[in-house]
Amino acid sequence: MIVQRITSLDDPRVAFYRNLRERTLRGESIFLAEGKVVTQRLLQSGYDVESLLLDQRYLSELAPLIPANVPVYVTEEKFLEQIVGFKYHQGVLAAGRRKPEPTLDDLVANLASQDSWRLVICPEVTKPENLGLIFRSAAGFDLDGVILGPQACDPLSRRVLRVSMGAVLFTPFARCRALPDALKKLKAEYQLAIVAAVVDRQATPLDDFTFPARVGLLVGSEYYGVPEILAPLADYRVTIPMSDKIDSLNLGVATGILAYRMSLSASRSRDRGHPY
Repeated sequence: MIVQRITSLDDPRVAFYRNLRERTLRGESIFLAEGKVVTQRLLQSGYDVESLLLDQRYLSELAPLIPANVPVYVTEEKFLEQIVGFKYHQGVLAAGRRKPEPTLDDLVANLASQDSWRLVICPEVTKPENLGLIFRSAAGFDLDGVILGPQACDPLSRRVLRVSMGAVLFTPFARCRALPDALKKLKAEYQLAIVAAVVDRQATPLDDFTFPARVGLLVGSEYYGVPEILAPLADYRVTIPMSDKIDSLNLGVATGILAYRMSLSASRSRDRGHPY
């Protein structure tokens, strides 16, 4: 572990961490992990770590996880807040290096030997908070992966990482540029059943539905639901019954409920242990 003390706001070694509120990091080769828990999970994942920026109080706690060749920049709380550009109380930041974005073939190759597939399909989830909740539910209920459409937001954005509590770093995912063709392939070659989550009283209530062994849960966008181009590919339409006082649930919350029910109907053992 290479520990270096930072005493100047202009120190070039921490340029990546400067003025984070004003930067999206979209298109950059490096992503940001915020907070102790997400940073711990980054250090335990298969992603390379470029550096850490810490309030000096956290150094001894994180030291056992930090590889010997990773620079650790240590500073005081007042400097940390000035570097990142806003009042920051978590005291731990880390820079991870992106891998090539996984493809659908990568995801399928890891599932080929399993009889049971539990996937969530997100064509147009554009709010990072919702995508973070989806990844957190996928990890919490031991699902097999998340498929992203071309319009879905960046799964390694700092908000998705923060809301998912780092689950993105351990949950398999793939982005499909031509999602309709990809789903047709999964249906034809792998017998994947597509279950569309809809707000429609004519759809099958969740309590009355049993998920097939190989299933992809298709969730829509925050505003328009399941895209029209994908709706005809659904083998089933399922809805969560709710009170007349509200017309719909938050997308991330609804996906969590559906993910839980998917996990209950899974045929494989649930005692594999938590990845964290």
